[in-house]
Amino acid sequence: MKEKIVDSLKIAQPIKVKIIEESDKIDWNIWFLFIAVLSLISAVLIPFAQKKYEESKSKYAFHLYVKKKIGIVFNLLTYDRFSYKQPKNADDLDDLSLTFDKVVYRFEEDYHKHKNTIHPLFAFGILLNFQNLLFTTKRIQYALKAIDLKNLDEKSLEFGDKLSKKEHTKLTAVFLLLEHYYTITTFHDKFDSLQSVKREIKDKQWIGLKVEHSVLKNQNLILEDLAFIRENEISLEEILKINKLLIQELKSYFNFEKLEKKKRKNN
Repeated sequence: MKEKIVDSLKIAQPIKVKIIEESDKIDWNIWFLFIAVLSLISAVLIPFAQKKYEESKSKYAFHLYVKKKIGIVFNLLTYDRFSYKQPKNADDLDDLSLTFDKVVYRFEEDYHKHKNTIHPLFAFGILLNFQNLLFTTKRIQYALKAIDLKNLDEKSLEFGDKLSKKEHTKLTAVFLLLEHYYTITTFHDKFDSLQSVKREIKDKQWIGLKVEHSVLKNQNLILEDLAFIRENEISLEEILKINKLLIQELKSYFNFEKLEKKKRKNN
């Protein structure tokens, strides 16, 4: 019997290969380092930013406090309007409505132009405008009395380290003028004896002006009053000077030009 030899075939098992993609590996050391650096930066920057924010907030509150206190004076000097009698000719006066800063410069110009006039109406215009200017100066004095300048000084010292050099210089100039304005204007106001344009006083306070209907007929009285002003011209000039300085410094502190540009843009 023929034997058949059947070779048994052995089938080997497939080799399993584990493939690891290098690109999928995460270098956690770099991430930990990155997070640590961020934490360090945050630990430094956040308190610094918070401090700067608090300083900015405090400075803004201080400026708001100062502007609220002296805002009445600033409005009197730059926004409120006053009657101004502008001589048109020997028989007529124009009634203008001007802000006080415009009044000061217009009066200075008219005074030097007409201070030696012999025309009663021109002389009367100078007297009326000057007394009105002095009356507004008195109103500014009353407003300054209502401001606690000593408290403002203390506040400026408290916040002095938070103000820039420019801000500190502007504020110091304003405070110095406010402190000396009352003394200077009171000392140089020697014109309460004028008769053609009188001061109306009530309870020891100046509340307005009085003019007699027949005043223009009394030419001698008008010219005498004008002569008295000329004799005390130095005092007149000092009153004009301190008002111009105060207007200048308050406009600078309140950024008046910027406010005017914004106002014109909105209109």
